[in-house]
Amino acid sequence: MDYWGSGREELTVTEPLTEIVAGVRALVLRNDHLAMSLLVDKGCDIYSLIDVASGVDVLFKSPWGLRPAAAWTQGQRSIDRFIAAYPGGWQLLLPNGGDECSVDGAIWPYHGEAAMMPWSIVSLDAQGATLETRLVSVPFHIRREFHLDGPTVRLRESVTNESADEIEVMWSHHPAFGAPFLEARCVFTAGSTTLLADDLAPGTHLKAGSRHSWPVVRDTRGESLDLSVMPGPDDPRAVLAYLEEFETGFFSITNPRLGLGVALRWPIETFPKAWLWQEVHASTGWPWYRRAYVAAIEPASTIPGQGFESARRKGQSGVRFAANETKEIVIEATLFTSRAAVVGMDEGGSVRFAKSQHDGRHQPDS
Repeated sequence: MDYWGSGREELTVTEPLTEIVAGVRALVLRNDHLAMSLLVDKGCDIYSLIDVASGVDVLFKSPWGLRPAAAWTQGQRSIDRFIAAYPGGWQLLLPNGGDECSVDGAIWPYHGEAAMMPWSIVSLDAQGATLETRLVSVPFHIRREFHLDGPTVRLRESVTNESADEIEVMWSHHPAFGAPFLEARCVFTAGSTTLLADDLAPGTHLKAGSRHSWPVVRDTRGESLDLSVMPGPDDPRAVLAYLEEFETGFFSITNPRLGLGVALRWPIETFPKAWLWQEVHASTGWPWYRRAYVAAIEPASTIPGQGFESARRKGQSGVRFAANETKEIVIEATLFTSRAAVVGMDEGGSVRFAKSQHDGRHQPDS
């Protein structure tokens, strides 16, 4: 079975830890409902999240795919190195999100350091794994515990400030979704009520810095645009915006044609915002050259996604760690089979539907 689902790495994995390209090992966790691969040598990224019944990987894969580790260091700028290493999937962004910046005498790279670090395996069993790493740009130890429970992945993430200084950071998650799961008429729902367009690069359809109700917005022509419905690949669109005023920290994407969906749940105390990114064959030039078809809703401590230095200048705050403090969060992601609209996700991975009695586990649509 091809656990990666990208169409680029034609691999049949029989061992839980396998080198898939030079210098990059993947750790595979699997049960009867889902298969997940973690990139041990590259950020502890969730590289694939596959529905076993259909074989569909819900996560995006970049046009250049997963590259050997030696290719990551060739760029002069940290954004060049991040893009060279970016295979798609789901990253942890810490201590920065967006542009490289200088904080407390250190250079915080584009999208932070955690997503580029090698990680160590602490423990591994049939249903879960624990990995850890230490950062250099900030004195942080990070521990990530993954556990599979039916169609749900539970991530327990703890971050420890190993210094005597108080430190403030951006802390975000970057799950991106793509084809074959993502297609025209996929439906997005979220526990948010408002949307704020990025003030520098809002994309093709929103006025810079404009504020809207979610999900129906007013586009640059003054017309209504429903951002909860994914456009097809022949309908170019680029969006960078921020979901705010969350009642509950969740989002979902449902593919009505496949009867397959994915939902995430997170603590809004740590992640009160979510970045909304859509790239539909719209952005010319590097790095996409109109090649990407992707959507992401990214739980975040801080906006805008322009680096922490810029966020501070604009009056935004991050997550403060006192001396020797540990903070812990739990994020759950679940795959479900339904064509119904999602209205919420409860602890444990149970998804609530608008007109259904489904419990969010793998059940056929009624």
